[in-house]
Amino acid sequence: MASVRARIDASPISRLQIRVIVLCAIVSMAEGYDILSISLAVLPITHDWGISGTQSGLLFSAGLVGMAAGSILLSPVGDRFGRRPLLIGSLLAITAGMALSALSGDVTQLALTRLLTGIGMGGIIPSLPIIVGEYCPARKRSTLIALFAIGIPAGGMLGGAAGAVLMANYGWRSAFVFGAIVTAATVVVAYRGIPESPDFLESRNTEAARAKLAQLAVRMKLRENVDVHQFEAPARATAGSASLKSWMLVATCVAFCLVNSAYFFSNTWTPKLLTTAGMSMNEGIGGGLLFSLGGVAGTLLFAALALRVSALAVTAGFSVASAVLFAVMSSLSGQLVPTLIVAMLLGVCLMGSFTGLYTIVPILFRPDARVSALGIAAGLGRIGSIATPLGVGLLVDHAWTANSIFLLFVIPAVLAALAIGYAGLRNSRAASAARTVQTDRPVPERH
Repeated sequence: MASVRARIDASPISRLQIRVIVLCAIVSMAEGYDILSISLAVLPITHDWGISGTQSGLLFSAGLVGMAAGSILLSPVGDRFGRRPLLIGSLLAITAGMALSALSGDVTQLALTRLLTGIGMGGIIPSLPIIVGEYCPARKRSTLIALFAIGIPAGGMLGGAAGAVLMANYGWRSAFVFGAIVTAATVVVAYRGIPESPDFLESRNTEAARAKLAQLAVRMKLRENVDVHQFEAPARATAGSASLKSWMLVATCVAFCLVNSAYFFSNTWTPKLLTTAGMSMNEGIGGGLLFSLGGVAGTLLFAALALRVSALAVTAGFSVASAVLFAVMSSLSGQLVPTLIVAMLLGVCLMGSFTGLYTIVPILFRPDARVSALGIAAGLGRIGSIATPLGVGLLVDHAWTANSIFLLFVIPAVLAALAIGYAGLRNSRAASAARTVQTDRPVPERH
């Protein structure tokens, strides 16, 4: 009997699958707001506490350190115990971190609470896109993961706008209170509406997992009747797929590191760098919100392109375009309208390449290694996003101009495109080799 994964790939998308993807997008909206909240709050925090550029970088990096630790340490939970427990536990950690951030009395306390929030986000980073990918048929996986990922910039844009209004009326602490309330609500959403992944249940191959999988298959209205005693053990690998002990993991980690470096630099530092270039605080915040708006458009554009073009090629293309836009941004010298337009376009391209990384992991890695692979790549990739805010803070304190800093980030954007292109080339060769081996095998005689 065909595996459930084969049935999902051959069947129309059911209401349950659509619901899971939508709910995952809603959860990712909370994640998007949590990421952006500190970049918006740091401006009034600087005013209240008089913190330096280096201290601002510390606040940015604390959450990113937590993300790295959470991604690496928590991702094996998703492969061993399930995607769903990892997701719910991570959301609870974020809720606690956001609530404690609102109570912080100095930079050290706020950095520690951001660290806790980041650990929770580190658990979400590998679990959400894998859940979405494993509920999708292979033919639409890249597009649907990209559509799900729209929740991150949408949460940054909508939540950021709400947070800005709250901070203007109630101070910066209200932004973290709002984040805690929103994230707590997503805990309920995830617990009640997101079942365990079918690929994980099939990989367990136990009596209890088979029973749950049978129920899930019925709810998804998959083709072929389901018999809980006749599931085939899932294939260990598909053509071209990789394990954790492979060159693919190295290439993926490098790509994550470079893209994260460029993305989190722009996401966290754009508002403050625009103010150092001569804009007002409101104009700087507006630039940050336009960056998030561009991110929404970027995910939609990626989703559309991924229907016709390889996800790896689209991701590399967005990275090249990001490099061009960094160069353009460095030449604008604080001109308000052109700068805001380029900030939005930069959001389009950086979010497109950032989204693309999460769509290619299910392509490159087999089911029993996906969450761990994504967690390790995202965690080690956070090296770039951790070092970048601190490094930019030091550059600001040493009188680097905003234009020079934007120009500097042409380098990681170009190198990211090269790393993604290399991974795509090696994956194509591995897939071709695997198909050749399968074709050369003798066909057994039928009796």
